[in-house]
Amino acid sequence: MNPFRRSSSRFGREPVPETPYQRAGQAWDERIGSARAQAYSWRLMAFGATALLSLSVVDNLRLRFGAHIVPWVVEVDRLGAARAVAPATADYHPTDALIASQLARFIENVRSRPADPIVLRQNLATAYYFTTEQGAAALNDYARSSDPFADLADRQVSVDVKNVVRASADSFRIAWDERHYDHGQLAATTHWSAILTIVIRTPDDAATFSRNPLGLYVHAINWSQDLGD
Repeated sequence: MNPFRRSSSRFGREPVPETPYQRAGQAWDERIGSARAQAYSWRLMAFGATALLSLSVVDNLRLRFGAHIVPWVVEVDRLGAARAVAPATADYHPTDALIASQLARFIENVRSRPADPIVLRQNLATAYYFTTEQGAAALNDYARSSDPFADLADRQVSVDVKNVVRASADSFRIAWDERHYDHGQLAATTHWSAILTIVIRTPDDAATFSRNPLGLYVHAINWSQDLGD
């Protein structure tokens, strides 16, 4: 090597390896450097995926706990056509017509006695959806005293609600006829009336809304057979 000759190495360019050891060392350095670069890239991808997953979880939790049910009430006429549609906001109060319709179904579910015990059980279970704890206690007392499941194969009762009118700010008067059948033959017709005290509680979850969209609950029950029957 000529000591007076300038080296051919330039900035940014590595000298050509002159021995097998140098070539092997350079190959090893390049392999390690490539592995480190790949590991760094994978770490960045892992951190990015973790961040996206965390954001997704936080957003799902926000939607789950921050969302709230806003029920909509559809008022229909006697033919089932919609007459009015409005959100059931905190100050919403169902009309007397809607309340009367639901209370009529409540009386039918509680007082009628179909021949099929499965239908009777479904009717009573539905009635409990529309009662407060005090109203449910009244239904329990009625079931214990009358045993609605007794002799269903021989004796049935059909209910025909005549009218439902408001009696006070939080109560309605209901009048209905009960037709009693014995072995398929009409045995008697009785006339009944009741005062039902109600409360309105706007549904705040999907399950309650599906069962009782109006938030109408029977709180107290006072019924009796009309005199003269």
